[in-house]
Amino acid sequence: MSNKNSYFVPLLMIGILFGVFGFAAWLNSILIPYFQITLELNDVQTTLVTFSFFIAYVVMALPSSWVLKKIGFKKGIVAGLIIMALGTLLFIPAAHSRAYWLFLCGLFLMGTGQALLQTAANPYVTILGPIESAGQRNSLMGVFNKVAGILSQRVLGPILLLNADSIMNSITKMTAAEKVVALNEMALRVINPYIIITIVLVLMAILMWVVKLPAVNEEESNAEAEGLNHSSIWLFPNLVLGVLALFCAEGTESITSYYIIPYGQSMGFATADAQVFVDYIIYAMLAGYFAGIILIPKYIKQSKALAACAFLGVIFSVGAIVSTGITSVLFVIAMGFCNALNWPCIWPLALTGVGRFTKTAAAFLIMAIAGDALFPVLYAQLNSIFGPHGGVFLLMALYITILLYAAVWHKKKAW
Repeated sequence: MSNKNSYFVPLLMIGILFGVFGFAAWLNSILIPYFQITLELNDVQTTLVTFSFFIAYVVMALPSSWVLKKIGFKKGIVAGLIIMALGTLLFIPAAHSRAYWLFLCGLFLMGTGQALLQTAANPYVTILGPIESAGQRNSLMGVFNKVAGILSQRVLGPILLLNADSIMNSITKMTAAEKVVALNEMALRVINPYIIITIVLVLMAILMWVVKLPAVNEEESNAEAEGLNHSSIWLFPNLVLGVLALFCAEGTESITSYYIIPYGQSMGFATADAQVFVDYIIYAMLAGYFAGIILIPKYIKQSKALAACAFLGVIFSVGAIVSTGITSVLFVIAMGFCNALNWPCIWPLALTGVGRFTKTAAAFLIMAIAGDALFPVLYAQLNSIFGPHGGVFLLMALYITILLYAAVWHKKKAW
C-alpha cells in the first residue's frame, strides 16, 4: 500500500473533525440573533457569545498541550469530543430556564473541547506525511471546515430563526405573560437540534476511539534542523513569528467574514442585499482551498503560495480603498481567496523543526485565534473614526505582516 493510500482513512477522519470545528464555530452567527430575541439581550450582551467560545482557545490551549503530552493525540481527540458533547448538553437545561449564563458555560465548554481537538488535530495533519505537502493536506481540511459551516447555516438557521422577524414584531404587542410564553416556546427550539448534535459528538468519540490512527512521533517526523538543539520553545523564530502571522491571519479572516455585511451597507447596499456577500466570501475561501489542494506542493511551495496570497491581499486592500460601491465590495470578497491559504500554510512553516516542542508549539498557534476577537474591535473603531475605508488600512497592514513572514521570517532558524 502506498503512503498516500495509507493516509486516506486517517485524513478522512481528521477531515470530519475539521467539519465539526466549522459546524460549531459558524453556529455562533445563528445563536447571536437567536439569543438576542429569546433572552432579550442588547448588542453588547450578545458579544459574550463569541467571547465565551473563543476565549476558551486562549485559556485552554496550553493546558491542552499538557494533556496531549500525557495521553497522546488519539485520546486527546476523544476527550475533546466528549467535552464538546458536555457543552452541547448544557443547552438543554439552559433552554428550559432561559439562563444566559448556562448557555455561555455550554459555549465555553464547546470552545474548550475545540481547543483540545485543534491542538491535537492541526499538528497531526501537518506531520502526517511530508512537511512539504502539509499545506495541501491543511487545505483539504479547510474544505471540510467551510462546507460544514455552510451546512450549519442551512440546517440550524431555518429551525432556530423560523419567523424570527414576525415574533420580534408581535412580542411588542403582547402582555408580559404572553411574551414569556412565546419566548419560552422559541427557546425550546434549540433542544432537539442540540440533542442530535450531542449524540453525533459522542458517536464521533466512539468512532475515533475504535478507528486505528497511525501514530506519529513529532521528534522524528518534525526533527530540528541539523546542528540545532534548542532548549526553549522561544528560541524558534519561525514559530514565534508564525504565531504573530497567524494572529494577523485570523484578523483578516474574521474582519472580512463577520463585517462584510456592514461593509456592504456602508457602500450603499440594503441589509437584505448585503447578506448574500457572506456566501460569496465562503465560496471565495473554498476556491482558495481547492487551489491549495491542486497546486501545493507539485506546482508551488507552501511558502510561495502564502506569499502570493498575502501580496494579493495587499493589492485587494488598495483596490477596496480607492473604489466604492460594488467594486469595493468585490475587492473585499476576493480577500476570502487570500485568507484560505493562511491557516494551511502558516502551520507547517511555523512547526517545521520544532521537534519535541510540537504539542506546545501547536498550543501557541491555537492561541493566535485571539485575533478573531481583537482585530474586529480595532477595525470597527477605525471605521468609526476614519469612515468605511479606515478599517481596510488595518487589513492591508495585516497582509503585509503575513507577507513578511512568508517571504523572510519563516526561514529564520535562530534569532
